[in-house]
Amino acid sequence: MRHSIMILVGACLLAATPVLAEKPVLDCSKASLTDAVASASGKDLVITFTGVCVSPLVIQTDGLTLEGVGEAVIDGGGHDAITIAGGSRVSLLNLEVRNGLNGIVADNGAHVSLTGLNVHGNAESGISVRTGSSATLTDVTTAANGLHGLEVRGGSAATVNGELHATANQVFGINVNAGSLTMVKATVSATGNAVGIQIGTNANAFLSDSNTAINVTSNLSTGLTVVSGSQLVSFGGAINANGNAGVGVSVNSKSGLDLDAGAILTSANNGDGLLVQTGSVMSVFNTPQFSGAPGFSTVDVRSNTRTGVRILTDARITLSNQARLNALQNGTIGLNADNGAGITLVNSTVTGNTAGDVVLTFGVRADLRTMIIGTYTCDATVLVRGTSGITCPH
Repeated sequence: MRHSIMILVGACLLAATPVLAEKPVLDCSKASLTDAVASASGKDLVITFTGVCVSPLVIQTDGLTLEGVGEAVIDGGGHDAITIAGGSRVSLLNLEVRNGLNGIVADNGAHVSLTGLNVHGNAESGISVRTGSSATLTDVTTAANGLHGLEVRGGSAATVNGELHATANQVFGINVNAGSLTMVKATVSATGNAVGIQIGTNANAFLSDSNTAINVTSNLSTGLTVVSGSQLVSFGGAINANGNAGVGVSVNSKSGLDLDAGAILTSANNGDGLLVQTGSVMSVFNTPQFSGAPGFSTVDVRSNTRTGVRILTDARITLSNQARLNALQNGTIGLNADNGAGITLVNSTVTGNTAGDVVLTFGVRADLRTMIIGTYTCDATVLVRGTSGITCPH
């Protein structure tokens, strides 16, 4: 009898519990997404929508999630399409943003997560992270924008997980200027832009693991440039530059590029393969007992139309421990150092280049060890030590 009473009471409680109806998807042909975002409050902070929605859309509410269903488009109509104005924990998922002045702007200390987005056809930047804001990007495409695909500036930070594609933007595919870019188990691709990726003006970029790769392909000028006091570090990641009309990878104006923990830089079929100049420093190294990564950190530069590696104007490239450089089958010189440059190479091969393998001029200082070198030229101002067998002048 007691069990019968308990079952009856339980049934009554279930019957008395209200059934919450699932929140309907907002149809932009019938309702205003702008109004829905402006009125979101309390625990009701997830808005799903479908259709083509007219902006500008301004998000200031912390914790708001905006998710597209099916065809879900934010059309900027010449204004900034979506602005996250200081809001934190904002999420944009599975939607298209187009025809804005800027597509998505994170401003004034905003914190936003961008997932599954297609941002294209905006007059200036597809995505702009500025003024101390931060963004996490996962599986995002930003294409055919008038200036930049993604810009990060003003002390802001972007983190990329999954894939990020910056394609056919008229200036930079990705431009990090006085900000930071961190890539974690990510594939970042910049294709068909004027410049693929710029890390500039005291900016920082970090490839954090061996599952991370940068691919810069078929850009009209430089594939990847680190410039104006900036620093890029690859801890086991891969940098691939292919088919860029100017330079595959450039390190310029007192900037730095470090390859550690078995990181790989491959630059092939560009105009020039690798350029380090104007007081910049490139370091390539791996100490497995510290990094935990076996193998060699490697620079592989081959089959470029002009020079493979150029180290110019007080710049320096240093290889140490488990590191190596290969400069092979380039259209003119394999390795050219000039105007006070410094080079320290180990475990390296420079052969098969059309107009000479190693050319050292005007005050170069070189430490060359465990090298395989084809032909070489150096003048009386060059000082060389090591075990390469090179003597100057020659």
